[in-house]
Amino acid sequence: MVQTFDGQAVLGGSAWTIGTDVDHHLFRQLRVHADAVLYGAGTLRTDDVVVTTLPALQQRRIQRGQPPNPTAIVVTATCRFSEQVFAKKFFHRTDFGRVIITTPRAMPSDVARVQAAGVRVHVLAAGGDGEVSLEAVLHHLADTGARRVLCEGGPTVTTALARAELLDELFVTVSTRLGGDPASPRVITGPVTDRPLEPISEYHYRTEHGVREVYFRFRYPKERGDLRSTPAGQT
Repeated sequence: MVQTFDGQAVLGGSAWTIGTDVDHHLFRQLRVHADAVLYGAGTLRTDDVVVTTLPALQQRRIQRGQPPNPTAIVVTATCRFSEQVFAKKFFHRTDFGRVIITTPRAMPSDVARVQAAGVRVHVLAAGGDGEVSLEAVLHHLADTGARRVLCEGGPTVTTALARAELLDELFVTVSTRLGGDPASPRVITGPVTDRPLEPISEYHYRTEHGVREVYFRFRYPKERGDLRSTPAGQT
């Protein structure tokens, strides 16, 4: 995940506008290791989902027997999208795999519309709250061969993964920019744990004007640790 110094995870309607080009480069570096990249439908609706890496990183993936880019996974309880969302790049790019995972709440007509746009749809049993079960999603992805899953958000999905103890590591970029909007989403949107994050690494990006960004990598504290995955956020 990426945030302003005062904690905003969105600036001007997008997380992408917060970080520098260095953050964007490191962001793509994480993707080179992922089999799949996980998003909530809110990210697709308000921004877009395009899962690509740089040509040199694509070559590294190909040498390991992976496709050039990881598969984009969008989770949604209803699979219902507006005309404006269907116009986004996610529904038109073909240089990465695209999958939507939904629940039985989705209307067959909405599923068919997504499939007609060339995007695969998998229907999984919902959780007790009627929403997408992220544990079921990760089990499903593992069954399909995805051993390492990167979560790029948004904050709602990241928080749900944390509450379910499905995070292994958390990558956070902190920018020296200020957002100033107390109502803006944060990286974590609610209580998840009272145990401290375990620092793995910390790097500073400096220019002639001083520190511009700080990049943190944490191990997420767990109590049960019975389902191992590797969702993480933007760095």
